[in-house]
Amino acid sequence: MTPTLEEYERILDFPNNSHKIYLRQRFEDTTSEVVNLLGLGKINQCKVADGGFKWKVIEVRMKKNAEEGKLGDERYMLVAFAIFGLVLFPSKIEVINLEAANVFIEYENDWINPSSAILGETMLSLNHYRTHGKGAMGCCIPMLYVWIISHIETPRDIFNNF
Repeated sequence: MTPTLEEYERILDFPNNSHKIYLRQRFEDTTSEVVNLLGLGKINQCKVADGGFKWKVIEVRMKKNAEEGKLGDERYMLVAFAIFGLVLFPSKIEVINLEAANVFIEYENDWINPSSAILGETMLSLNHYRTHGKGAMGCCIPMLYVWIISHIETPRDIFNNF
């Protein structure tokens, strides 16, 4: 029993008719595009040596926006970028990898549906864990948890609400 694309779309609340399916089309470095979109300042301060973004820089920017009382698109984009990088496509601790940034950029620019990419990450992670028998899960664990719980039948109401 494995999750399907339709189930992940439903969990993420992405209707399949209003968004395009994600198919990686960008192979260039999108660091400068992300920095400009989010207003993070200098690229050298944000970028990690092996590719990706420092979570601390984004967190500081979010706190600065909150202190200044900024509301609107910039603040919400920072939160969305953090969710893409830390929850949906986790990698190293306190690093948002370039793959998550690419999906985020394509979501913002072209309204793609990231469900297929998230499902792919889940399947690769489960296969790697099964094959090697050790290691950490590198996928969206909370979403996998919701999917598993939604398939358990129990008399308790809390599990039947999904």
